[in-house]
Amino acid sequence: MSTPSLDHVFATVRDLILQVSPVKPELVTAEARLREDLALDSVASMELLSMLDESLGLELEMEDVLGIETVGGVVALAANRLGAVA
Repeated sequence: MSTPSLDHVFATVRDLILQVSPVKPELVTAEARLREDLALDSVASMELLSMLDESLGLELEMEDVLGIETVGGVVALAANRLGAVA
């Protein structure tokens, strides 16, 4: 499997968020806050974590994501784990 681009990681995270949150697509930006802006509660957050594991082949634990507050934070974590390139 080739190393994904940062744009690919962002697009994947964005698509997964749209599956677990009822927000409009244009609201899912790197700066968007997961809870406050995108209405991700604890159940939706767990679902997103599971979907990230499955879609990107990551093995993330709850401890890995506890301090993440924005979409950009999720993308950065996933990109770092995947060795994504700009």
